Amino acid sequence: MLRDLGLTLTVEEAHEMFLGKTVAGVLDAIAARTGTAPPAGFTYNWAFATAHAFMRELRPVPYVRAALEELVRRGHPLSVASQSPLARVRMSLEVAGLAEFFGERIFVTSMVARPKPAPDIYLLAAQRMQLAPAACVVVEDSPAGAAAAFAAGMRAILYAPGDSGARSAGKVRVMRSMDELPGIIAALH
Repeated sequence: MLRDLGLTLTVEEAHEMFLGKTVAGVLDAIAARTGTAPPAGFTYNWAFATAHAFMRELRPVPYVRAALEELVRRGHPLSVASQSPLARVRMSLEVAGLAEFFGERIFVTSMVARPKPAPDIYLLAAQRMQLAPAACVVVEDSPAGAAAAFAAGMRAILYAPGDSGARSAGKVRVMRSMDELPGIIAALH
């Protein structure tokens, strides 16, 4: 769809340009790069193209199901706090077979005033789950999301499976595989 707008990106460039952004942020990034806002209907078509791709290709991250099962077994409450629209998050969890772990505990930035890297979405999730921010551990796939977790007073784990250059430093613990998650969380408590 981006090629139709005159924008050709590698997968890596698209990841760098769009990871962790809201829909509005993606549209702004496209406009900044192409010099014009995407045409009317672009977002609608993008949403349907994404839904179809998810239905064909979306699979859970390796080991995430076992990690979630273990965290639930240990009594850890789970939620999702995402930049994506609510319908997209729900669909993703259902297609990946992970919806049962989260139920209605799905929070998206349309529910708060400011998107990540502001802490609003994480603070909302903690409040609704009746948890102190300091008791929360956030698993993130973007540095902006990790910054939002820190700003909320939470601990963060950066999931970076393919980024061999990312290293645990300071407050950020980098995780390469979801099978590490239960052990990392146990060490944090």
